[in-house]
Amino acid sequence: MANSDEAPLSEVFFRLSGSGNGHWEINRPQKVILDLVQRNVFHGQVLDIGCGIADNAIYIAKQINNIHITAIDMVPKAIEVARKNAEENKVNIQFEVVNMLDDLSKTNLKLNEYDVILDSATFHVFSNEDRQKYIKNLEKLIKPNGLYIQIVCSEKELQQTQPRRIRKADLNELFSLENGWKIESIEDTIYETSPECPLGTKILFYLSFIRKIS
Repeated sequence: MANSDEAPLSEVFFRLSGSGNGHWEINRPQKVILDLVQRNVFHGQVLDIGCGIADNAIYIAKQINNIHITAIDMVPKAIEVARKNAEENKVNIQFEVVNMLDDLSKTNLKLNEYDVILDSATFHVFSNEDRQKYIKNLEKLIKPNGLYIQIVCSEKELQQTQPRRIRKADLNELFSLENGWKIESIEDTIYETSPECPLGTKILFYLSFIRKIS
């Protein structure tokens, strides 16, 4: 079921990411990213988690001056394609192969370094247990008062297929004041996919602005 403790198999990402066959590879930035750039939310040190082939990161880098973007993905093939795309677009982005559930001390990521962390369609792939590990690693990476921007499949998307749906109630619990976070807003948005996606080309997502307060 959509709200159960399930997540897509990682094998799917390793098989499809960077191949041009992933439903999430639309070869352009997501419209929500265009909107975020217009809202001037990106600045300083930016970390793009689950960057895929870097359509979003490349657009941000081309539109905003005096910004340093680190883009990570757990799939080496996706990072290989992302580096090529960045070179073709003449933008400077630091790419790393990183699994956000692993020990970050063994990566090139810097602790408490990032002013803004972008998560576009990553959080909803985790099981309940794994998303706790993920949040702990977020806390290690983000600066005090840093902004975590989360774009995830919404409970309002009623078609019964993966990815799992994320509920506002879960976000409010996971990113509570008691846990050192403050949810500034949760908005409705649209995530675009390829025509082959079984959910259609526009899926109901949440866009959340979450501040690290302690």
